[in-house]
Amino acid sequence: MLDHFDLPTVFVDTPEKLQAALPLWHAAGVLAVDIECSLTGMHRCVLALVQVATHDQAWLVDPLALGELTRPALLAMAQVPWIVHDFSGDGIVFKRIYDVVPDSVFDTMLLARALGYPQPGLKTMAKLKLGIDIPKEEQDSNWMLRPLREAQISYASRDAALLLPLLRTLAEEAETRRDHPVVGPRLAALPKEIRHLIRRVRAYGAPKHDPVVEKVRYLGDLAVTRAKQLTTLRWAWGNEGDVGAVMELGNRWLMARLAHPPTSREDLERTISNPRFRRKRLDALWAVFQDGTPETQESLDSSDGLIWNNPGRP
Repeated sequence: MLDHFDLPTVFVDTPEKLQAALPLWHAAGVLAVDIECSLTGMHRCVLALVQVATHDQAWLVDPLALGELTRPALLAMAQVPWIVHDFSGDGIVFKRIYDVVPDSVFDTMLLARALGYPQPGLKTMAKLKLGIDIPKEEQDSNWMLRPLREAQISYASRDAALLLPLLRTLAEEAETRRDHPVVGPRLAALPKEIRHLIRRVRAYGAPKHDPVVEKVRYLGDLAVTRAKQLTTLRWAWGNEGDVGAVMELGNRWLMARLAHPPTSREDLERTISNPRFRRKRLDALWAVFQDGTPETQESLDSSDGLIWNNPGRP
C-alpha cells in the first residue's frame, strides 16, 4: 500500500490549469520531477507526460494537450530547483525536445550510488528506504494514448511523489556516514558530479547517424535508402503510440530484412508476428521493398570488384 504517498493530483491539460499551477510551483521552492515518454528511446522519443510534485500536491502535465505552451511552462519550472532520479536520460529529453535544462538539479540516484547502493533504481530504493513496492506494470505502457487509465495516473503521480521522501531518507543516511573512509569522499564529490552531469546535458547533441543505416552500408545504396525509410517509419509510428512498431521493428528484424529483402508481400507478412500491427502497417512496409533491385549478400558476391571467400557456393 502507498496510501501516505498518494497525493492529491491535478491533470494539467489546459492553459487555465497550467496558469493555476505555475505560482504554486514557484512558491514550493523545490519540485520533484519525473517524466513518461513514448517507447522510442531518449534520442527519438516524444515527451508524453511530466510529473511534478511538492510535499503535499502532485500535477501531471500533458505536453500533448498543451502543445506550444509546454516549453514556456518548462522554462518557468526550470527556475525552481528540481529533485530527480536519474537525470542523465530525462535531462536529455528536456534538452533535445525543448532546449530546457533546469538551473539546479539534485539527483537522488547519484546520492544512492554515492552511499554505496549497487542497484540505485527508483523501484529498488523505494523498497529499501521507504519500505514500499512500486508496481512497474505501467512503466512500459502506452503513454501516448488519451485518456490515460487510472492505473497510469496513479503510477505516474506516485513516482514523482516518492522523490522528496526518498531524498529526506537518503540525506539522513548521508549525514551519519560523512566520516566513512569510502562513502565520505564520494559524498564530498557529489556536487561536482551533479554539475558535470548538468554540463553534459546542456552540451547534448542528437546522434548524427542511425546505427542500422551505418551497419548496412556494405549492402549498397538501396539498402541504405531502405534502412532510412524503415527507421523513419519506426520512430514515427512509435511516437504516435504504436507499441507494435517498437516491438516488431527491432534492429535485428531490420537487419534481417535489409540483408535478405522479402520478394513478395506474403514473404514480408510472414516475418511479422503481431496480427494487429501486420494489418495496420504491412502496406507501408511492403512499399519500402516493392521498388528497386534487391541488393542481398548474393548479389554483392557476384559484383565486380568484390570477392567473397566462400568456396562452397556454386
